[in-house]
Amino acid sequence: MDNPAKAARRLLLGTAGGLFLVTFLALREGRLPLEFNIGWSIPIAAVIAIGMAVSIPLESGSGSGLTRLFPAMDDESIAKDIEQRLDDDQKVGVMSGPWAELEKAMLSEELGESE
Repeated sequence: MDNPAKAARRLLLGTAGGLFLVTFLALREGRLPLEFNIGWSIPIAAVIAIGMAVSIPLESGSGSGLTRLFPAMDDESIAKDIEQRLDDDQKVGVMSGPWAELEKAMLSEELGESE
């Protein structure tokens, strides 16, 4: 699993690159007039995406606003997070197995009674 901060940065920079490409193609084809209109929201969104990508710290311990959404994790903390999620999923699976069997028995009993 990749570092969430690096993945988010790559995603935002790729999005900005695509938006700039669309802007330049629209300018070249003459579909985006030079006066300000709603079409200029595309390059503005690209600049915002670049700003967000630059503001994501790649080192852990930084206290940025985007750090909560995209934490900079090292390999050990990523492995611990995955292990915790697997343990939680396994606990839910163990708890829901008997309930699923009970529900299946009840539904088959109701189906048998209705026939």
